[in-house]
This record gives sequence, C-alpha cells and structure tokens, in this order.
Amino acid sequence: MRSSIIVPIHQSPAVLSLFLESLRLTVEPDTELIMIDDGSGPEVGELIEEFARTLKTERLGAVTVETVHNVNPRGCGQALNQGLSRAEGDHVFFVDSDLILASGWQSGMLRTLHEHPASGMTAGVLLYPHTGGVQHCGITFSETLGRHLFLNSRPEDLPGAPYTVQLAAFALFAMTRQVRNDIGLLDERYFNGYEDFDYQMRARTLGYRTVIDPRVISYHWELRNGVHRAGNRKSNLARFWKNWGDRVHNDVIPRLVQALTNTPDLGRFVALDLAETRTDAACVWEALAAATPLDRHAVLDYSTKVDGERPILLPHLLPAALLTEPKPLLILVENFVRLLDNHMWLAQRLRTQTGDIVIDLHGNRVGLEDLHSGCWPGAKVR
Repeated sequence: MRSSIIVPIHQSPAVLSLFLESLRLTVEPDTELIMIDDGSGPEVGELIEEFARTLKTERLGAVTVETVHNVNPRGCGQALNQGLSRAEGDHVFFVDSDLILASGWQSGMLRTLHEHPASGMTAGVLLYPHTGGVQHCGITFSETLGRHLFLNSRPEDLPGAPYTVQLAAFALFAMTRQVRNDIGLLDERYFNGYEDFDYQMRARTLGYRTVIDPRVISYHWELRNGVHRAGNRKSNLARFWKNWGDRVHNDVIPRLVQALTNTPDLGRFVALDLAETRTDAACVWEALAAATPLDRHAVLDYSTKVDGERPILLPHLLPAALLTEPKPLLILVENFVRLLDNHMWLAQRLRTQTGDIVIDLHGNRVGLEDLHSGCWPGAKVR
C-alpha cells in the first residue's frame, strides 16, 4: 500500500458523520484505512461499520478498511499505537475524526514528503470551519511557551512556500515508513495530550523535521478531546518539558524580527506593549532593538491594564492623545484578534495615521487598518 491512514475516533455521531463523508469523497486509491473506535459507543460503532461497508463496495479493493472497536476509551496514544501496529503503507497518516477534509489533501501531503525527503514528516494547514481563519499550521515557541503559529490569520497571509516548524499537531499529519520504523510507537505515558509533540521530538533527535505545506488545507472543528484530557494536561505538559525543554528553541522572535526588518523608519514608531506574558514581551522588544532602530526604552507599557483573554478595548486603556498621535503605532499583543472590538477607535485613528502595525506572540504581523474591516476569519484566543 502507498498510504496507511489511521483515524482514532472518540467522537459524537453528528461530527463523525461529517468527517466520514469528507473522507469518503477524498481518500485516494492504494490506501488502507485503519479506523480505531476508542470507546465512542454503539451508535458511533455502527456508523463506522456502515462507512466501511460502503467504501469497500464503492472502491472495489482500491481502498481497504479495517475497524477496531475498544469497549472503553484507552486514550489517543494507545489508539494511534493500535493503528501503527497494523499499518503497512509506505506512508503513514494520522487523521482526526473532527476534520472536514478538502480535495487533494492526501496527494498534497505525499507531494510534500516527496519534495522534502530528508524531513520525513509533514502536517496540513487547518482552518476553523465557522470562520475560515487559521487554527493550526505548526507550533512556535517563545522562551517558556508553545503557541499555535499564525493563529487566526488569513490563509493567504501564510508563507507562500513550504516551511519547517519545530512541532505540529497530529490532527492531519503524515510521515514516511522510515520515520515510523526508526521511532516506533508513541509513548503511552502521555494521556490524551502531547504524545504527538513527544514523537516528533524523538524524530528530530535522528535528524527528521516537520514541514508545513500551505497548499494542503482542510477544516478542523477542534471537537475531539477524549476522556480525562483536562485532568491530565498538567502532567502531560510537565513530562514534555522535563524530557525536551532543553531541545526546543525560541523561534517566534526571529519570525517577528524578520516580519519588521523591512519596515521603513521603524525607529519613528511609537511602541505600545499590551502583552500579558511579560518575559516573552521583554524578549520581543530586546530583539527588535538589537535588529532595528527601535528604542526599547521608549516602549509605552499598558500591559497591566489588559485583563485575561477578554477583548482589549483601546479607548479604556490608552491615553486619548494616542488617538491623534501623528507617528505610526507598533502594538504588541498576545493575539491580534483581541483588538477587533475597537471599531469606533480604529475609525478615528485612521483619520490621522494608516500605517499602524500590530504584532503578536503567535508570529502574526497585521496592519491595524486591516482590523477596521469589522470582520476577520477567526477570533479564538488560545
């Protein structure tokens, strides 16, 4: 088989039905499907079996389907390992059961692996179905945190060519048979979280890398959580940082510096700090000061007025004089969509200056003028 597609399923019938229909329409020949029902219940089990019967009839051997039903949930890591132990394809895919798969996703990922043979691993770009904004296109790291790279950005604003990331989620992921053979199975001590990151870190120690191809796009509801996910998050995260904390590196800072390097007269911008993660914010300003004419000692810090994950209301935070400041503003926030609820302030600000820039700790660079449109493809803060 050219491809083995492993689908771990702990899902509601409604969401699973949408996924299965998209899979039926997009799965390509010379593929084995391995469906692992991880204790989802009898209704889901019957949906999976009905799907298997339909696909076997429609595809006449070009696609094979194997189903496994766990009576009780074992967690994502064990479910994926059940699939890995059965997979025989030259390329192995992990596909979440809450996706809406777009045409060409499978051949697109195979193309990426062919064009980047030394990398060995690739992941697709995932969009929010309800907004069209970027939900996942890799993980970026600061000094202390991993964040979704380019979260909430428009797909057309992503890099125009495939790019390497330190890690990516297994929601839509593929690797060569060689990677699977060299790395083996997932570490089941992670329970419903971070087993995908751990696996890629193990692969990185052998020289493999994860490549994101912006041409490979599907949709992700983010509704596949599994049992005890929240309860195990802290232990999963602690295990990951204990094992790999010295192997990850701060790559969001270089991305932001590169995004601003060619900005004319950056030294005349008035810099505003609205980011809650203070160590990361300090790193951003230090790096920009080292690489550009920006004076980090002149940064205006209003971060203490920002409250949690709520929208940032600029009229409540900033001095009125900044509304008519003739110099352009450079605003740092956790994620730029926190500024969307400022229609009146933005409209007034644009009468004075249209060159304001927003940067965030997910690697985004957005013109403040763009936020005035009143509509943005994605607004989830995570």
